[in-house]
Amino acid sequence: MADEDGAYKRKRAEETEENEAGDAFREKRLNLEVEKQENDNKETKQEKDGRNGTQMETISVPKGGLVGSYAQREAWLRKQEEQGELRFVVIQNDKTMQNMKWLVGLKGIFSRQLPNMPKEYIVRLVLDRGHKSLVILKGMKVIGGITYRPFYKQNFGEIAFCAVTSQEQVRGYGTRLMNKLKEYCKSEGLTHFLTYADNNAVGYFAKQGFTKEIYFEREKWVGYIKDYDGGTLMECALRNSLFFSDFPEIIRRQREAVDGKVREMSNSHVVLPGLACFKDPTIKKPIKIEDIPGVKEAGWVPETSPRYLLLLPGVGPVLPTKDKLHNFMRVVYKAIIEHEDAWPFIEPVRKEEVPDYYEIIKDPIHLTLIGTRISSEEYYINLEMFAADLKRMFNNCRIYNSPETPYVKCANRLEAFFEHKINSSVSIDDPGQEMRV
Repeated sequence: MADEDGAYKRKRAEETEENEAGDAFREKRLNLEVEKQENDNKETKQEKDGRNGTQMETISVPKGGLVGSYAQREAWLRKQEEQGELRFVVIQNDKTMQNMKWLVGLKGIFSRQLPNMPKEYIVRLVLDRGHKSLVILKGMKVIGGITYRPFYKQNFGEIAFCAVTSQEQVRGYGTRLMNKLKEYCKSEGLTHFLTYADNNAVGYFAKQGFTKEIYFEREKWVGYIKDYDGGTLMECALRNSLFFSDFPEIIRRQREAVDGKVREMSNSHVVLPGLACFKDPTIKKPIKIEDIPGVKEAGWVPETSPRYLLLLPGVGPVLPTKDKLHNFMRVVYKAIIEHEDAWPFIEPVRKEEVPDYYEIIKDPIHLTLIGTRISSEEYYINLEMFAADLKRMFNNCRIYNSPETPYVKCANRLEAFFEHKINSSVSIDDPGQEMRV
């Protein structure tokens, strides 16, 4: 086996040396031939059916809804394939005129999109007969592609270049191109891709399923691919159980399966009409939770006992009835508003003084408004709502102001005072004493 691999390596090295000789002359000659061919108005049969390349299979757009921007782009590209506007063709340097034209076009895209890569090196690899290229065709024009070198005995391929022309970027061609290549290389028996990605390409390859962790057997690729300074070696495993060019259909089926399970477990998919009480803003009548459509169906049940008791001075633990709860909130509110650190929070922030405040703080609150809500005896139906308003007031202050400002220091001290007041006046556990209502 070692002799066989050594002979294979020597053969590949000889082919590489042969391809390196006269690269500049070959490129110039090809360009002249292409120019001559373009001047010929007669389209050959090869140009009509592209039989010199391997035509990739087109998959029809799946039925049913697609979700997400990725699936939408894929559906758009697949529609272009169905209509014949877009083709994915695998080609290599077999000396046929059409393939040479496409390879020269692809070489030009690589040269423009990869300016740090030597042009001579790009020409050598794109035209190397040991390399293959998957090109995207719009009509007969190349708009992008991937050049790779398959190592069939080692069951992997090395991706050399990948680019799409600047006029066609950010349309999903790069992802579709890679998925097509994966599906094609699976049919050739390849199980892995390896590539050296520069800093600009690491993100793209990561989105295509490549990882920086190399799990592919080291003895299969060491000595076969060239090391690049400044590049990151990345790997992608080609799973036979995945249909890479049909991800939208897989996503759609997974979404349908998840939705089906959710519908079995809940009624969250049921949409009920809105509350009619909000149609007339002049009517300010509280609505019971159980009267809201869908609340009972969602599994809500009224509490049979309170979660806490109020510890009133001279009275002891009592149930938080409406009257006692609002009396308690008035006591706490009076203590807060009379605190020496309450001054920044009594009135709303004036927009004339702080122009950008309401651009940053979308849900403002202040002590005067909290006092109005307590006085109505309708807004705070439980202690949690009262505490939530005060917590939001303190958090708004910390969001807008720097930690070292006096406003944040006041917020921290006043919040600590409020928490101590609540903790000393509320009992979560039943103390076992006789409760007075």
